[in-house]
Amino acid sequence: MGKDPRLQREPGGTAGRPLRFAPVLWRALLQAAGDVPDTHPLAGDLARWRSDADALKTVPLLGAFHVNTLIRTALHGSRSSALGIDIGRTQTLSSFGPAGFAMMTSATLGEAFRVGLHYQRLIGTPLLLHAETVGDDVHLHLQSGVALHTDVERFLIEEFLASLIAILRQETGRDLRPTRTELTSPALPPDTQRRYHAAFGDITLGAPGHVTVVPAWWFPLPLLRADPAAHRDAVAWCERLSYGEAQRAGHTFDAQVRDCLRQQPADARHLTDVAAVLGLHPRTVRHRLARLGTSFRALRAEVLSDQAQEWLTSSGASTDHIAHELGYSDARSLRRAVRNWTGRTPHDLRQQPSTAAEDQE
Repeated sequence: MGKDPRLQREPGGTAGRPLRFAPVLWRALLQAAGDVPDTHPLAGDLARWRSDADALKTVPLLGAFHVNTLIRTALHGSRSSALGIDIGRTQTLSSFGPAGFAMMTSATLGEAFRVGLHYQRLIGTPLLLHAETVGDDVHLHLQSGVALHTDVERFLIEEFLASLIAILRQETGRDLRPTRTELTSPALPPDTQRRYHAAFGDITLGAPGHVTVVPAWWFPLPLLRADPAAHRDAVAWCERLSYGEAQRAGHTFDAQVRDCLRQQPADARHLTDVAAVLGLHPRTVRHRLARLGTSFRALRAEVLSDQAQEWLTSSGASTDHIAHELGYSDARSLRRAVRNWTGRTPHDLRQQPSTAAEDQE
């Protein structure tokens, strides 16, 4: 797929992690954005995107600037105190294409979760999802996959959690709700906080990260629309979509490894983690990359460099926060890495001129 040259010019561009929304969320955002003046940074894009959506064309890949600007425009054009909840609670698994169909036809809720985590890139969200078992609970961590503004991140968390709860109930026939949800927001307007508690139950604000906790006993629950044969075909479809597009575009194995690294959470970017996602032995990954004249270590550094520069040029997050998001022990380690990659300091990168479009944001 060709890259939009405008995305290549903006800070961060699409190099860090190009994004594609799920069609149902994409259409909802285009509708919520409403009419914008000709001077709006996305005026031309919105007209083209809506025309393409009417023609049922594929949702485009977006960079951090377009994601932030589109969602902020939708938020400003909405009267809702929690637009993400309003959009999320209307969604079904069929809204998420082949990955949603693979989840819907899974035998159990646990299998559906595993499918969703494995094919999250196909579902269409700028969030990165990572699950871990803690005692009798499963903690689902939600992280920003790109540099997002605070209100944009809050919208995406709202939308994800609301859709998760709605889908849990639809597919199991039970009134399921997370045990608790922890969010980084230090405070919310009273009406928004009431909506959060009504929609999500027990909410803790000011947490160090976004986490929703569900009991492990949910995972053996059967799904109402389980279908082994359809599930097998849907998973095969997802596999073709995951890597077929890159191969058809002439991308080699190193492109698949880069893409996988971008999707993995910060603590799961080791060779063994990526090899497991690709369904290969770590030795096989090393040998294939060596034949292409590169290495896993070099690709990992490339991806981290792209993401660090995207965060530094497209967000106001502190260097400590960015270091944590990228898996570094502290800001000092990140500064050293950035200097090795670019010959510049994080402060220098933050001072580089913004695009005219960003100035109008």
